[in-house]
Amino acid sequence: MPETGVRISVIYTDEHLIELRVAASNGTFAGQADVYEDTEAPAEFARALRGFPASQSDTREFELGDLDPANAGGGAGFRFRCVDSVGHSVAEVRLRSDSLWGGGLSDTAVLNIRVEAAAVDAFVEQLAAMPSAVGHAAFLEGAV
Repeated sequence: MPETGVRISVIYTDEHLIELRVAASNGTFAGQADVYEDTEAPAEFARALRGFPASQSDTREFELGDLDPANAGGGAGFRFRCVDSVGHSVAEVRLRSDSLWGGGLSDTAVLNIRVEAAAVDAFVEQLAAMPSAVGHAAFLEGAV
């Protein structure tokens, strides 16, 4: 069983872009997508997520790659939100990957992963410091 949470790993880089592998699991369902982004994407994601959750109604969204199946490549969409009045939070993760079968087909997965504020803070720090070099990763640990 994959680890519960979200791992974003650098799997390719050149002077213009990086390829990231986004792997997510909630303990029951899992998926992954490889996405292309500019080298600043991890730091931009960190800036968008910093301080979550600030209130019970706080919602943060971010997209890596492209979720539109009409376009080549993969995508990963994130929606962080509180689910109750005491601040329990989830990360909804939407993944899209070009199908191994080709022909314009896409594989998709949508998972909800429970997260805690301290884990989100640690993930933000890892993203902000993540170099654009193959092998580096940031991990958001899911709550049990």
